[in-house]
Amino acid sequence: MNKLLIIGLLCFWQVETFAQEDSLQQLSLNQFYSLVRHYHPIAKQAQLILQRGEVVVSQARGAFDPKLVSEYQTKQFQGKDYYDVWDSYVKVPTVLNVELKAGYERNSGQYLNPEHTVPADGLYYAGVSVPLGQGLIHNSRNINLKKGMAEQQNLTSQANSVYNNLLLDANYVYWNWFETFQKMKVAEASLDLISERYEGIRASVINGDKAAIDSVEALIQVQSWRNEWNKSKLNYQNATLQMENFVWDSTQIFVSYPDTIWQKQEILVVDEYINFAVAHHPDLNAMEADLLTLELDRKLAAENVKPVLNLNYNFLMASGNASDESMAGLSNNYKGGFEFSFPLLIRKERAKLKQTKIKLEEGGLKLSSKSRVVTNKVFQSYGKIIVLLEMLEEQRRIVENYQKLLEGERTKFVNGESSVFLVNSRENKKIAAEMKLVNLEAEYGKAIGMVNWSSGYFTNQLIN
Repeated sequence: MNKLLIIGLLCFWQVETFAQEDSLQQLSLNQFYSLVRHYHPIAKQAQLILQRGEVVVSQARGAFDPKLVSEYQTKQFQGKDYYDVWDSYVKVPTVLNVELKAGYERNSGQYLNPEHTVPADGLYYAGVSVPLGQGLIHNSRNINLKKGMAEQQNLTSQANSVYNNLLLDANYVYWNWFETFQKMKVAEASLDLISERYEGIRASVINGDKAAIDSVEALIQVQSWRNEWNKSKLNYQNATLQMENFVWDSTQIFVSYPDTIWQKQEILVVDEYINFAVAHHPDLNAMEADLLTLELDRKLAAENVKPVLNLNYNFLMASGNASDESMAGLSNNYKGGFEFSFPLLIRKERAKLKQTKIKLEEGGLKLSSKSRVVTNKVFQSYGKIIVLLEMLEEQRRIVENYQKLLEGERTKFVNGESSVFLVNSRENKKIAAEMKLVNLEAEYGKAIGMVNWSSGYFTNQLIN
């Protein structure tokens, strides 16, 4: 479909003039951003990266899901029923690494291990496992959950970075499209005026009021600006094709033109851009997420230096037995114990802890350096906007002054006090000044895009 669209555009440019603008559709910068934001494949890619972050957190939360376990073992040999051992239980891990457990055990057999002896109707039990040493405050489960959240933050930053770069490219392409369109209109209007003057001079030469050389001078001007107009049409054609790379809405018929009236855009004060960059710039947020991951590794490494001391307790109750003996309390019917371990030299754990501390320090220095770079880019982009605004105002006055000179020269020419050469010279300078004004207007729009990109402010539209 895109190929057919391009062929149609080429045919349109060959057989139609741009005087038929009323039949075209004006496309503003914000409308263009909306098309890019909703339909461009890279924008959709950013949304998929966000979904990946949600999946990562969901996966980490899975470590806290309750688990149902059923274990059964049996042995039959030479006609003898050695044993049947069946143990089913539910285990529920918690954020504090305390595990809750409840189950049912039923065992039988001629050669059953006495340890597995239970009442004929089976045995219910409910217990808890508590780590009093390593793993009580920080453990692999809750650390991995927090690391999953940090990875989600990192992926969100990646999505924002993709989106930020996409809108920067879109901004550049739009203002290039705007510039080529406006220059084409300047060239077209100038060609019309020059052609009209040429016809008047030609008529005067035929009537004997002007020298023939004047018509040659005017004709050269017409020919030169006809070439300039053709060149500007080609530039606009190429810029339009670049725009087409960013328009993926299947319902959008791409026979549009940009805003024809330049307007000063509303911008924030520089401190607001700086504050936004510090809080939301994708690159800084990604580095902060990496630092958070390293900090979690440090906490886990510090936790691993502690000794392992796990206490286990299970309250036992015979199935279908509610006698005073079975319900006598936690001190009569239970199974418990503890586990203790501690490496004597803890060299591995101390080395891991020191390594994470070094990485944290390195990451902090990188973040400080990157923050300075981002801040300076914002100041640089914002400073360009201020200078361009001053240049725009000055260039408009220059165009007005050139227009006055041109009108004066035309009056002198009509009165026979000037020549075609001088009129052409004034006209060329005036047109060059108009072209420069268009260039500055486009540069201003690109500078706005640059400050939005350097501060990460483009990402403010990602959720809209």
